Amino acid sequence: MKKHENLNKKVIKCLKRIAPSKYSFLIFILFYVSGLVFAILKPQYAVSSFYYGFFLGNMDVSIQLPDIISLNYLQNHFIYYLGQYSFGIFLNNIMLMVLCIFTGIAIVPVMLTGLFAFSGSLTGMLVMKFGIFKAVLILLGSFHLPLEILAALLSIDAFLKFYGSFANMVLKHDFGAFKSRIKNEFLPLILKIIVILAVAAMLEVFWSTWWVYILTNHYISWYDFYFGVRSVFVY
Repeated sequence: MKKHENLNKKVIKCLKRIAPSKYSFLIFILFYVSGLVFAILKPQYAVSSFYYGFFLGNMDVSIQLPDIISLNYLQNHFIYYLGQYSFGIFLNNIMLMVLCIFTGIAIVPVMLTGLFAFSGSLTGMLVMKFGIFKAVLILLGSFHLPLEILAALLSIDAFLKFYGSFANMVLKHDFGAFKSRIKNEFLPLILKIIVILAVAAMLEVFWSTWWVYILTNHYISWYDFYFGVRSVFVY
């Protein structure tokens, strides 16, 4: 019993370390609900306003398993093809994070509307197209999406923390406090965001695409899908 209690305490402590502030979470709830209501009341406008990607199952996937799976094939397929695609997603998200934290430019169009409101709108569209049960399955199994939302929330926190510390330094002329907060609070937060985005990019390519595909098109094993996928065209 004590071992389980200690494990639970460690898990809770770990979750608290990556939990966003209540202010950024409240912002997420507001935009998520607004996106959900928008999709329900004006679905035709929601479709034209948001790009849902592969979530609605609108994808053509070419799959052809090789006759022989060699080390050279694994290297080319999983590192230079799928891995490179995943790395591209990661770099794009990192660039958006930098824009959000250090300029604030990406906060409204990319995070508040492009991710938070999008998530709510996506929920509404999935429910209307597939029903509540399948919509819940799609959302629960798309592990990369909540991680991207978490990274966005932490990025907003990092933005507030950075410029809050900077403003405090200017007002109080205390560079030491600014340096301390950057080192002890801001930089660890940046590291968490980078790790979360890296995991999210890997899951989007190596899990979520397959998960959505089998729920919206037809079933194929994870092995056959990823060892044989040649191209994925989302329309």
